[in-house]
Amino acid sequence: MPSFDPFNPPDLPTRYEAMAHFRQICPVAKVADSRWYAASYGGVMTGLKEVETFVGSFVDTSVLPEDEIPVSAIPEPRHGKIRRVINGVLAPHRTMHTDQFIFELANALLDEAEQSHQDTASFDLVQQYVDPIPSTVIAHVLGVPTEDFQKFRQWSDELLENQNAQLDGQPLTLTQTHPEFAAYIQHHIEIRRHAKDPQNDLITRFIRAEIEGEPLSDDMIRTQTINLIIAGNETTRNWLGNYFAALVDDAELYERIRSQPAMREKFLEESLRRDCPVQIVARAAMEDTVLDGQPIPQGDQVVFGIASANRDETIFENPAELIPDRSNLKKHLAFGAGPHICPGASLARLEARIALDVFCKRVSFVSVQAGYEFQYNPVFWALGLRSLPVNLKFAPKASQKR
Repeated sequence: MPSFDPFNPPDLPTRYEAMAHFRQICPVAKVADSRWYAASYGGVMTGLKEVETFVGSFVDTSVLPEDEIPVSAIPEPRHGKIRRVINGVLAPHRTMHTDQFIFELANALLDEAEQSHQDTASFDLVQQYVDPIPSTVIAHVLGVPTEDFQKFRQWSDELLENQNAQLDGQPLTLTQTHPEFAAYIQHHIEIRRHAKDPQNDLITRFIRAEIEGEPLSDDMIRTQTINLIIAGNETTRNWLGNYFAALVDDAELYERIRSQPAMREKFLEESLRRDCPVQIVARAAMEDTVLDGQPIPQGDQVVFGIASANRDETIFENPAELIPDRSNLKKHLAFGAGPHICPGASLARLEARIALDVFCKRVSFVSVQAGYEFQYNPVFWALGLRSLPVNLKFAPKASQKR
């Protein structure tokens, strides 16, 4: 059995080879003391759905103050009560109204590139187009200044780079890990608390919410807001960067997607499956249990291989290929599954679709710059790009209208 540390994954080819081996030989494998890796679609699906059996995150949150545990690691029934507040802001019927904002933002970013180059532009597609979109949109949705998107992007990166930080052997809260980010959110909590006519955004809803008759503490509001900014920024930009990487590396595929708008939604779902932006999630077993035939002792950590499940040969034929015509496109687990499925999935899909639509209408040709080697971000649980230098040619103005 190959050596495989999901918290320190090897290069992509080696990683996917190891996943395939586990799926075939040992779908739930012990990869460290008290840590298991679940590789099969069935095992990962079970773990994601059994939210009372598998709870937690990458670090031991049991030692953190209750109000400073990110929502993904909060056990039921408290988790569901907090999720209802979040869902009230991120539900499709609310986020759909951001489509014009996203459309104008995507066009503005390409306007900058087009104004700088009369013909063929040299452009970093990730840094100048992909990265600003999720950071700005999540700021818009949460009700904080969109002009601060650069701060969110920087602070999110810094928090993720230090997500396993400890003090005296204990994990740090988000506030302790990044006091500047926490102070920024606390400032906006105070603004809304004293506003005569507060806007109906997430922070305001948190302030007004009660759980079992008690208002949420500032620690809780701050923790969940920061967590949502990180999630809304990191995962969505990874997805956008991954699907653009596939397009710029295949001129025929780009022309197909550009000329056939009806194929775009299918392409986006297939890119989520094959190049999953969240490769793994980790949960602790709250009781002795059995997963995919393997006994798991209470307290052990299970790393659920979402990327591996999305390439399970028993579910997806030729899983390493990007095939937008698949009949079971939406069976992928990129957004999770069960009651804790990603609350921002509809917003992420909206951003991805509009970013692609605008790009296809504005850009007639795109190719990766010669000699560039894909540079992936250093976040161990993620798959995404930190840069993607391309050459692109803009379409005539008359064809760019919405």
